[in-house]
Amino acid sequence: MTAMVEARGVTKGYGHITVLKGVDLVVAQGEVTCLIGPSGSGKSTFLRCINHLEKHDAGELRVEGELVGYRLRNGKLYEQSDKQICAERANIGMVFQRFNLFQHLTVLDNLTIGQMRVKGTKEEVAKQKARELLARVGLDAKEKNYPAQLSGGQQQRVAIARALAMEPRLMLFDEPTSALDPELVGEVLDVMRDLAKSGMTMIVVTHEMGFAREVANSVYFLDQGVIEESGPPADVLGNPRTERLRSFLSKVL
Repeated sequence: MTAMVEARGVTKGYGHITVLKGVDLVVAQGEVTCLIGPSGSGKSTFLRCINHLEKHDAGELRVEGELVGYRLRNGKLYEQSDKQICAERANIGMVFQRFNLFQHLTVLDNLTIGQMRVKGTKEEVAKQKARELLARVGLDAKEKNYPAQLSGGQQQRVAIARALAMEPRLMLFDEPTSALDPELVGEVLDVMRDLAKSGMTMIVVTHEMGFAREVANSVYFLDQGVIEESGPPADVLGNPRTERLRSFLSKVL
C-alpha cells in the first residue's frame, strides 16, 4: 500500500532536552495508527511535527511522499514559506485535546470559516457541507449554538466535523477524549470508528486501549522519545515483548 506518512530518524529537542530520539514510523493510506505511551514520551510532539506545528530538528518526515515543511534543493533542506506550509496543512486535519473551537462563532460558522477563507468555497456551498457533516456526527440540531452551550463531547464532535470540512487526506487526533468526562468518551469514539470505516487515514494519540485494539491497524509504543515496540494491536497490546510496555499496560488496562 502507498505510504501516507513516513518518518525516518525524526528528532526533536527543546534546549537541552531531546523529546524525540530518532522516530521511525510508516502509516499506509487508509490505515489507522495509534500512538500510546506515558505522558511526556513525545507522542503529541511527534503528531505536531507531522503538520509542521513543531519543526523537527533532524531526520525525514514525509506526507504522501512530500517532505513536511521543507524542500530539498541541491542537496540542502530549505524551510518553506508560511503560505506553502499552510497550503500543505489544509490537507491534514487535526483534532486537539481541548477542542480549540472559535468560542465567538456558532457551530455552523466554526465549520464554514475555514472552507471560505482558506479554500475559497462559496458561502452556500460551505454551509451545505457543514450541515451534512454536523448530521454525520449527530449534531445537526446544534448549528446555531455556541461552543460554550455544548457539552465537552459535543464540542469534540464539532471539532472533528470542522476538520473534515476541509476535506483532509489525513486526520491527526491528539488525545481527543482525555479532557472529557467518562460518560462522554463513547460518543466521540463512535464518530472516530465511523471515520475509520470510511477509509480515512488516521493517527491517534490515545490512552483508550479498547479503541486501539478494535480499530487500529498498527500500534506504536513510545517511551522517552523512542519507539520501544510496534506492530498489530493483538501483538503490542496482547503480547508485549518488553517489561516497560508490560508495566505501562498494567496501569492503563
